[in-house]
Amino acid sequence: MSQVDAPMQAGPPEYFEDLRAQALSPGWAKKVPQMWAAPRSRFVPAVWRYAQARAALDSACSFVSPELAERRNLIMVNPVADNIYPTCRNLVAAYQLVLPSETARSHRHAPNALRLILDAGSETCTIVNGVRIEVAPGDVVLTPSWHWHGHSNSGDTPAFWIDFLDVPLVQNLECMFFEDHPQRNEPAMGDAPDSPLRHKGAHLARMAREQGTVELDTHGLHTTGVHMLGLKRGATHEQAKRIDNNLYTVVEGSVRMAIEHFGTVELTRGDVAVAPCWHAFSFEGLADWSQLVRVTDEPAMRALGFRDVSKPAQGD
Repeated sequence: MSQVDAPMQAGPPEYFEDLRAQALSPGWAKKVPQMWAAPRSRFVPAVWRYAQARAALDSACSFVSPELAERRNLIMVNPVADNIYPTCRNLVAAYQLVLPSETARSHRHAPNALRLILDAGSETCTIVNGVRIEVAPGDVVLTPSWHWHGHSNSGDTPAFWIDFLDVPLVQNLECMFFEDHPQRNEPAMGDAPDSPLRHKGAHLARMAREQGTVELDTHGLHTTGVHMLGLKRGATHEQAKRIDNNLYTVVEGSVRMAIEHFGTVELTRGDVAVAPCWHAFSFEGLADWSQLVRVTDEPAMRALGFRDVSKPAQGD
């Protein structure tokens, strides 16, 4: 009998009680198996709607200010028992709002972060390590680990975006650091409209139309990957079970997504779906043109040397 399904074995009760008193446990008589034949995801597929989150953020403006909160955001909490934060095993996502004339104060932290801009006016920016980076709808803006960053909206249009961070991974690795900027709002010492930390939405849309799928250079986000996926009406994209976790956001058009153990759902601009590890899923384009952003912890899996052993490795 394998250790995967071995039941609790009999033995003198006093023997096991003595082991517990010494913080020891018999490996031949586990109460719960600790290894299994294929991945088991604690997290489940789920969907979040931009329209609902935007309405909730608008309502929060009357009682949540930048002076009160580090960020005015709504975290996409995976709906499993006893979960209060992660969207999936290693990643968390949140909708954020910065109103006109507001500044979200500067800080830095061990987790890597990136932002997908949904709606913003011409005077919205993020300041990363003292450099002002303008942002626009469709942009993907990167904030590598331990980079100072704050956000400012000097225009007259509310700015909404989605934050993606590897906070759950950093928490599990127990290597968390966080620090507020000593000046509260880091001053901008220069501008970088073409910063390598900014992937402009117009360029990404053009690349997606030309190539179908595009992998972004994430410039030091060693744990997190970002991809663009474009679909014409009726075109499909299918993905078998995989060991990494994936978050998809529609940035243009609409799609039909089918996720194992969840069902079929239609997604439109700003909606987010999570496909945890070991869940097959597929997309079908419903508009003339649809575009999605994929955020994944695949680079972390790759860096740690893990791969899906149900598939042959390259060169096998």
